[in-house]
Amino acid sequence: MTVTDLTPDTPAAVFAGLLGADRVVPGGAEASAYLRDFSWYSPVLENALADTTVDAVLRPATVEELRACVATAARLGVPVTLRGAGTGNYGQSLPLQSGVVIDVRGIAGVLDVQPGRISVLPGTVVKDAEDAALAGGQELAVMPSTYRISTASGFISGGSGGIGAAANGDLWDDNILAVELLTVEEEPRTVRLEGDNVRPVLHTYGTIGVLTRIEMRLVPAHEYTPLIVAFRDFPALTAFAFDLVAGDLHVRLCSVHEATGAAMLTPIAGLYSPGEDVALLWVDSGDVAALRERVTAAGGRTIDWSAKPHISQFPFSHTILWARKAEPTSSWLQCEYASDRGEFLAQVAALRDRYPGVFLQHVEFATSAGRTRPLGITPLVGLPDHEESLEELIAFCRELGLIVMNPHSYVVEEGGFVGDTAQVVELKTTCDPHGLLNPGKLGDSFFTARGLTPPSARAATARR
Repeated sequence: MTVTDLTPDTPAAVFAGLLGADRVVPGGAEASAYLRDFSWYSPVLENALADTTVDAVLRPATVEELRACVATAARLGVPVTLRGAGTGNYGQSLPLQSGVVIDVRGIAGVLDVQPGRISVLPGTVVKDAEDAALAGGQELAVMPSTYRISTASGFISGGSGGIGAAANGDLWDDNILAVELLTVEEEPRTVRLEGDNVRPVLHTYGTIGVLTRIEMRLVPAHEYTPLIVAFRDFPALTAFAFDLVAGDLHVRLCSVHEATGAAMLTPIAGLYSPGEDVALLWVDSGDVAALRERVTAAGGRTIDWSAKPHISQFPFSHTILWARKAEPTSSWLQCEYASDRGEFLAQVAALRDRYPGVFLQHVEFATSAGRTRPLGITPLVGLPDHEESLEELIAFCRELGLIVMNPHSYVVEEGGFVGDTAQVVELKTTCDPHGLLNPGKLGDSFFTARGLTPPSARAATARR
């Protein structure tokens, strides 16, 4: 079926009148490519989102066309879900209610580069922003590991951290300086948010407003060398990695993998020996010699990166992709270890003792306000089910003092990244008065009269 085959009052036909039939994809088989992301990492989400449908996919090419689409959706009362490259893992861009999906990738371009700041349109590929910054001797403070295809608006709406977090923190560490967004009303208004007022937009799955401009923090550029550090003692490796990120060498990426998980990174597994625990590092080239000396002194060895795939293909959630390829029935969990070095190492040891060969520890490091934050993005292998067994594992993690973010839910608050609920509700009410943006993703607690902040959000606020 094409748009021209539809009756004039269908959503697809109405929006075709705005954009032209060639930039409206009607629901059905033709739209199926826009109803996929990487939520299949979770067997729970794969089932929960299997029947996702949409009336039409819209592909505006300018902010003004986007504004017209938003105004029309508000007039018709049609739910709207924004989508970038679809690299999310929690169904962020998959609609729970039929309506329209707006693909923003056609609204792309770097608007301005200044010292410490770059401004881009929402569909701009993050790599293009990084390249523009590098041309002036700067780099993005933080970018997703999928930066080669991810969009700027998709990153801040559905992401949290990534490459650069080891040195500069995640999205909440003042790395998103400002945004502009459209309200979902019959006559959309442009709202500009700066500083702490940006926080409600971060990792809230495009439920607050329709982004039209993103301003990201830049830092001085470095020349980087990718390296692998291998140990045969995982506690020793985690201690070394913690000290490395907390120390004086400049590290843009520090991704630590327990040996069983490291063996699943098949394109690079031949670079180290079976049974070796590894850290994937992207380090300032001028610090390589000092790093090698420290690795040797700590009992490890340094391996030059000679594999063809870029190092960004293996850290963060890429690890889960490789684990699922190696063990198709595997699953995953996200958590945050303690920032205190001793407590962190105790947590690492306790998890190895309780869940050997099941909880394959994979730790990404971030630095926030001078604190070293070990973040777990962990493959789970051989877990009997995602009900009792998963709940037992999560309960054990919490007993150890880890913060658990549930990657088996499409609800924002389950991820623990919301922060000030009252601030989120206030901005949501102002910018989306009809409740049309990605309905169902914020969760009912955001709209009750209790005025309570979810426990996961309180924890997120406390550590930021």
